[in-house]
Amino acid sequence: MQLVGHISEDVVMALYLGNLTAEDEQRLHRHVAECADCGREFALYREVLTGLEKLVQEMGGRQRAPLLRAAIKQTMRQRQIYYDLVPHPLTGPLWFASTAAGVCLAAFSEATPFEIEETLKAKQPEAWIIRDKKATAPIVAELRDYFQRRLTSFSAPIDWRFVPGGFTGRVLRLVSKIPYGQVYTYGEVAARLGNPRAVRAVGQALGANPIPIFIPCHRVVASDGKLGGFSAGTTIKRRLLELEGVRWPALTRQLDLFLPNENVKSTPFLGPDRCRTQRPRFRQAGAVAPRPVFFLVNPDLLQ
Repeated sequence: MQLVGHISEDVVMALYLGNLTAEDEQRLHRHVAECADCGREFALYREVLTGLEKLVQEMGGRQRAPLLRAAIKQTMRQRQIYYDLVPHPLTGPLWFASTAAGVCLAAFSEATPFEIEETLKAKQPEAWIIRDKKATAPIVAELRDYFQRRLTSFSAPIDWRFVPGGFTGRVLRLVSKIPYGQVYTYGEVAARLGNPRAVRAVGQALGANPIPIFIPCHRVVASDGKLGGFSAGTTIKRRLLELEGVRWPALTRQLDLFLPNENVKSTPFLGPDRCRTQRPRFRQAGAVAPRPVFFLVNPDLLQ
């Protein structure tokens, strides 16, 4: 249910579930006091929620009402999607969103909050969507640690309901297992899925990834030493791989613009193709150093 006017069901449910900040709550009440149409809509919502509260009291009584109310709110929160923005000089603006089940969106985009909400509504029309810094704080912290090379594995789960199914879903589930700092080729992904000729289809599936970084499609590269494609552009793909310490032959070092030079040293080693390549050796600089980097991931890790 989405009524006309400035007040949306998303905002009212966020108020009821306690997701609005004190400042946003004051702004909401000022607006409904000044806008007649929104005041009428808000009164309708309050009437419905008051009826719900009466039902809780009647069914639960004085002792069970708090438990019943908490259970109802917990069920309602399953419909909520929280989102926020993480700007970073390495990648530009990164929008992300999460549900109670996990991360459901990551987008390198200059989009407005309204456009992000419309994108989420198109994927889950029945959801209540709210920009909530408190609810998204753990994911923001992990992203910042990742960009500072302090984190090599996200603890936030993936909400796979927002990921396409079929062959695309199989590709993305496989790619989600590629470890930090390691890469796999498009051909190897296709081979692991039992169709070595489906290289182009693998590329198309990765281009449909709605949750890059968390599903690390940037860790899939071309077998000829080139980067291959990336939905946010090859510049961001190159920077993410360099951030993780990958030295794929076609990569050129650009991270000096963002990270101190003294944190990275390079030493020659023989890669799996027996060609002399470069592998970085990280020095402790108040952060956890990433694991040694290899060009290709051990296939056993993707079982």
